[in-house]
Amino acid sequence: MHLIWLNLVPNLVLLFTGNFKELGSDDPYVLPPTVWEAIGTATAESGHTIPSAFGARVPNIAKEKQYFTAETWSFWSLYLAPALLHQRFQDISYYTHFLKLVKLLHICLQFEISKDEISKVRDGFRDWVTEFESLYYRSDPARISTCPITLHGLLHIADYIEAAGPVWTAWAFVMERYCGSLRPAIRSRRFPFASMDTHVEEKAQLSQIKLIYNLTAELSLSPPAVDIKAGDFFCNEYPQSVLMPPKVKTDLSESTGLRHKVAACLATRFNVSVAIAKNHIPDGVLEQWGKVRRLGGGDTMHARDLVRFGDGNRDASYVRYELLVDIYARQRRRAPEYEPRDFFGQLRRIIVVRLKPATELELERPVTILLAAIQRINASPANSDGMRFYKDMADIEVVDLASVQCVIGRVKDHMGQWFIIDRSGPMARAEFVDE
Repeated sequence: MHLIWLNLVPNLVLLFTGNFKELGSDDPYVLPPTVWEAIGTATAESGHTIPSAFGARVPNIAKEKQYFTAETWSFWSLYLAPALLHQRFQDISYYTHFLKLVKLLHICLQFEISKDEISKVRDGFRDWVTEFESLYYRSDPARISTCPITLHGLLHIADYIEAAGPVWTAWAFVMERYCGSLRPAIRSRRFPFASMDTHVEEKAQLSQIKLIYNLTAELSLSPPAVDIKAGDFFCNEYPQSVLMPPKVKTDLSESTGLRHKVAACLATRFNVSVAIAKNHIPDGVLEQWGKVRRLGGGDTMHARDLVRFGDGNRDASYVRYELLVDIYARQRRRAPEYEPRDFFGQLRRIIVVRLKPATELELERPVTILLAAIQRINASPANSDGMRFYKDMADIEVVDLASVQCVIGRVKDHMGQWFIIDRSGPMARAEFVDE
């Protein structure tokens, strides 16, 4: 943690701003002050478009760097910097070199890591350090300060992973959080260590009593975690999701376009025509909810048409969702073959549709279907660096709520395009089950 987030990355920022030790500011990797100020402003403004599930707001890196912690350095370097530094350097080799570091760090932070990936990390850091010396040291003894001992430490990261497992098994975040929990335990300025010793001892005793007598819930010092609270809505057909207020009831007949899209979604689900599906949509008002939370530690997503977005809020309405797409859709005579693909968009509405038993739909009992109205993002394909961006939005489409997986963040670059930040990884994926 200290090697990367509190040493290497801050040193790179000092190099980029021309403030690294005694070196000058005429090097090709130094960004002009106006450019760096714009990057700092964009960093601070990204707090509005990045959900709170992603962590704390990142301060203005140009003016408030003193408030950066290991967490904010990590998020800035892994997710914001690739977008904000894009097309900012006079020589693209410095940006490419930085992205190589980002890719290696993403591998190191994986929950699981294979032997092949360890070899990739070992070779990658070796090449990265060699290239670093070529770009910044340049075999000039007067620039030896650009190569601190922590730069050499990168060469041993693969060995540490091979010996101890992925870095999350041994990093210092857990210990630092624990040390932070000890600070309120200091009740005496004269004997601070005695106060901490007593706190640690009593906490250990309480933990042993919980284990020995199976009293974990009874002796818990925190309120019990409740997945479903009063006012929430849960149905058995969607065991991974719970709907949360605000709740409204609206008549879809007033919006013929939305009603048609709901019918199209149901027609695809039940393999019937849109006209037949439209006949089975209940007349009158339908429930709509403002938020949905994925159970089991998942994200809370907001429906923008029902949840207002204020100046101090953080936007949690942009989501990633997965749909099955026929890869031979343009070949009408060929049998369809489906594969899951990722899509991004803004969640606008969450609609509850209660269907009665119907022979045309092959429904033998009542069923509740949760639908999501999403305004799709016209996202570009991932570029060579794995990043995706967009400039405009497409029309609204209605999909099954089970396909909506998680929130995403966005950061706007100096060219007016939005880069998509999706850090969910393989832990948040839809499961498509054959009927």
